[in-house]
Amino acid sequence: MGENESSVPSPSQQDKKMAYHKVNADQRAQGHSPYLDNDELQATALELEWDMEKELEEPGFDHFQLDGAVQHHLGNSQSPDLDLEPIQPSSSPKGRFQRLQEDPDYISHYTRQAPKSNRCSFFQILKVFCTALILFIFGILIGYYARKKCASPSPSQEPNNAHTYHEILKEIKAEHIQQIYRDLLQFPREDDVDIAMKILVQWRSQGLEDVRLVNYSVLLDLPGSSSNTVTLKNSGECFYPSGQQCNRETKTLHSQDLLYSYAAYSAKGTLEAELVDVQYGTVADLIRIQAITNVTKKIALLKLGQSPLLYKLSLLEDAGFGGVLLYVDPCDLPKTTDLTDKAFMVSLNGGGDPSTPGYASIDGSYRQNRLNLTTLLVQPISAVLAKKLISLPEDTVQKDRCIPLQWPAAGKKIISLNIQSVTTYKTISNVIGYLKGTVFPDRYIIIGSHHNSLNIYSGQEWASSTAIITAFIQALTLKVKKGWRPDRTIVFCSWGGTLFGNIGSYEWAEDFKRVLQRNVVAYLSLHNPVTGNSTLHPVASPSLQQLAAESQSFKCVEKTRCPGSNNSSFLSEALFPVHATKTEELDPSFSLHETIAKLTGQVTLQIANEPVLPFNALDIALEVQNGLKGDEADIPQLLAVASRLRDTAELFQSDEMRPANDPKERAPIRVRMLNDVLQSLEKSFLIHRAPPGLYRNILYRLDERTSQFSVLLEALEHCKLHQSNETIQAALSEVLNSINSAQVYFKAGLDVFETTLAGKK
Repeated sequence: MGENESSVPSPSQQDKKMAYHKVNADQRAQGHSPYLDNDELQATALELEWDMEKELEEPGFDHFQLDGAVQHHLGNSQSPDLDLEPIQPSSSPKGRFQRLQEDPDYISHYTRQAPKSNRCSFFQILKVFCTALILFIFGILIGYYARKKCASPSPSQEPNNAHTYHEILKEIKAEHIQQIYRDLLQFPREDDVDIAMKILVQWRSQGLEDVRLVNYSVLLDLPGSSSNTVTLKNSGECFYPSGQQCNRETKTLHSQDLLYSYAAYSAKGTLEAELVDVQYGTVADLIRIQAITNVTKKIALLKLGQSPLLYKLSLLEDAGFGGVLLYVDPCDLPKTTDLTDKAFMVSLNGGGDPSTPGYASIDGSYRQNRLNLTTLLVQPISAVLAKKLISLPEDTVQKDRCIPLQWPAAGKKIISLNIQSVTTYKTISNVIGYLKGTVFPDRYIIIGSHHNSLNIYSGQEWASSTAIITAFIQALTLKVKKGWRPDRTIVFCSWGGTLFGNIGSYEWAEDFKRVLQRNVVAYLSLHNPVTGNSTLHPVASPSLQQLAAESQSFKCVEKTRCPGSNNSSFLSEALFPVHATKTEELDPSFSLHETIAKLTGQVTLQIANEPVLPFNALDIALEVQNGLKGDEADIPQLLAVASRLRDTAELFQSDEMRPANDPKERAPIRVRMLNDVLQSLEKSFLIHRAPPGLYRNILYRLDERTSQFSVLLEALEHCKLHQSNETIQAALSEVLNSINSAQVYFKAGLDVFETTLAGKK
């Protein structure tokens, strides 16, 4: 990882993991394809294993064993590195027997003296016969007991993974997570590198040997020396984002909360303009507003929720607005939450370092001048200030009914918006730990959490995710010390710079793009795992939904039926000031943390150890058909290719996945090829460029209320706004090509299986 990586393995580590560290060293050379050597080594090893197993299964050789090889395997079964010297191709059992049988003159290589006498010959023959008989009987007895006690494992025998998982997961305990959480909160307020280093030390102390620090210098947009303000021009009243009036006393008491109530990467400066209520900023809202007023250079009063913030801001920017005041309507919050007097922070960064879009922020990278990511002046404000601006009473709850905030029919206000944030380059750090797999070390299951060292408000809720991942590491390493290791490599990550747009994770992904595209099997996120205490709500991509459902029975903490929620989606984009004790108030016994840790552990262990990846191909085809519901997608070509995809997926699942999951029918080459297909099956649904705030993977829905493809819904909205169907046609074409690509991919996999297996026969 070049100059950004700080890890020096011990000599023993270098010896055991030579191939791995060799490819890491290769990454330092510009233009070198990472992990090329490692991929070739792994492919060769698999082919050799397959050839050896086929030879041992040949008729007539099923009882043949290499004693040295067997003893070596048993003695080193707990080691991740297998010494294959006893079973080199040149010493294959079949080869050695064939050489003896194919040499008709082999007996002439020996010379014997003539017998001295017939009597001597008789006694010699008798002696040899008796010796041979004794050895034969002795050999039968040894063979019987050896076969009884050390019988070769039959193909139907499987390692008891369920027992192993249970042994690991039972070590995850609520009290351990709570102690780790409290230890994390003892970290002093230091910069990102110092916090990351302390997490690294903690992970190593738990027994994780290979842990590294990866640093990037990135462009952050931080608060200025004074708070942003909103001023009413008709009265001259000045307000901070929280709704408190501008004065020295308020500034002193709430300095941190006031400073960090801002939108990172907003445009800077001062704008004086009319305030326009656009509600949630949907296309329907904009059409309604533009029909009655000119919105050019005006300031929008915008509610957070219902669709991604970046998408709504792009619509407002295209419409010609000059600024945005952003707030959360109290009616969209849970009844138990009172945040009406709190402003918040948002990031306008879609992901990664803004100065290096699409490539990693390594030393020497070209830095683009992108101080602002929008032309809009954006400022988050509290609901209290929003009510003051539209002249509404602060109490909007009447008879247990919440009245959404809305601008009165008559009213016009001019405000002055002042935003002063500062862009600067800072170093952020990712902590990356590896638990190497023994069978497929070049296949990664990544678990991600985040750490936060910036003085954003007073809370450190990031400690929840870090405590959970640390507790899982602790449970795994206890088993590793007893000789166990996963089949695939598990990678533990604590990301830096998350609040500014997932900068740490993006930069690492861009840095190791080629490696990750080829080697990553799955990613599990533990970002803010505990935000409430009523329901457990996992979110998974289509191919993992069945695994998530099977791993845990999702129930409310209480025995009662889970209450329905009318909360507006995308409210999590707002980062409110959180008191440091909130996590312990939500989960005082840390039982919720334990449940999430065990669920994450169960899913991780299954993906890391099951011979066939537990992904469901048919679920993807069903998700595609659900995504095409609706009039705008009722196109014969789309429906036809979706039907073909389902047929192919059903055939793939029945003809290939089911036999591979049966140990009696499982063939190593079939499993390897099948896993290669499963690992990449969702990549067909990645589109080149998604609208702001939307996922590139078209299978990912924006929320649970809609089943249709988000890219189609957005194109339909765009069509309404601009009175043109060009965008919808382009979106339909992208969806059509994605579905067709997936169908071709499945079909190609089936064809390869048939060709390969036919060749073997």
